[in-house]
Amino acid sequence: MTQETNKPAFTERFGGLKGTIWRNPGTDAKPDRYTVSYSRSYKTADGQWKETTSFSAIDNLKLGHLVGKVTDRIAELKAAYGGPEATTQDEA
Repeated sequence: MTQETNKPAFTERFGGLKGTIWRNPGTDAKPDRYTVSYSRSYKTADGQWKETTSFSAIDNLKLGHLVGKVTDRIAELKAAYGGPEATTQDEA
């Protein structure tokens, strides 16, 4: 799929941080998989908005909160699509 057709399943925000959840449909009767990308928005000196995947020590504390919210949302998405509940097992 191209970036245009592959839309995020959900985007969760907390301050300047963002967790983007991607749904990857399962094949051969396997359940859907979900992946997450995290980013931080910031404004440059000339007023342009940019995103980065680097985080400061303070951002890490906020990121911990965001991870919990994203984990809850993935469990809701799995339930909505009829997949198994979220597990602690690594899906990679």
